[in-house]
Amino acid sequence: MKPRTIAFLALPFLVIVIQARSAVLEYGDENVLGTGTYPSDPKAGATLQGLAPGVVTESTLYTPHGFPFSPGVGEFPGTDQIYVGSTQTGALDGYSATAQRINGPQILTMDYSSAVPAGQSITSLTLGIAADDFQFPVFGQPFIASINGTPDAALTAELDSLNETGPVVHFFSIGIDPATLMSDNTLTLSIDEGGNGGDGWAVDFLTVGVTTTSAPEPASLGLVAMAGCLLARRSRQISGGTTSDCKPGWSNDCDT
Repeated sequence: MKPRTIAFLALPFLVIVIQARSAVLEYGDENVLGTGTYPSDPKAGATLQGLAPGVVTESTLYTPHGFPFSPGVGEFPGTDQIYVGSTQTGALDGYSATAQRINGPQILTMDYSSAVPAGQSITSLTLGIAADDFQFPVFGQPFIASINGTPDAALTAELDSLNETGPVVHFFSIGIDPATLMSDNTLTLSIDEGGNGGDGWAVDFLTVGVTTTSAPEPASLGLVAMAGCLLARRSRQISGGTTSDCKPGWSNDCDT
């Protein structure tokens, strides 16, 4: 039997680097709705990036505070503002009776394009919300949340699970389905309330965590196919077998 020798070709051009990146952006000030300061990091314990769609994590900090309040100059639009339902026919808590309240829906639009470098595609997006005074378990007025105009059942369920009587502000994060994202890399969060609209709420600040990756260029994939053909061909030559050129287009296997 004739000895077989495997040959390896030095093909440095075949090094294909797939780069993964991540970034977390914050929108609004961590100022307890403009009423003070947090005793520690309000996000501690929550995951800020890389969550799968619908997965929720929560911070360990719950911060009570006074009210009423209203947005200061320069606040991120939609934060530090008391909201009630778009149709309010009742008043169940202090927020819903304050002069500072406005009707929903609460609209928060976040531009995260700076977290998506050119040539990168999004693999996950994690939304963080410092939610304040949501009290569905107490008052039974259901919240409705949507992302870019698409209802988000997991986010709605999380808001309906919060019992922030006090009022208390508390941060949580949730994975957003990349299929709901917009091509301009902006995310629009809408929160409204059904029922009698009389359970007021607010948001202190938000975060968006993005992970991205670069995909190999089609030309690079062609080089991989070509290299496989060349390696197979050279191996057969050295082992004494027959060989022929690789087929055109690099989409087929080499001849044997």
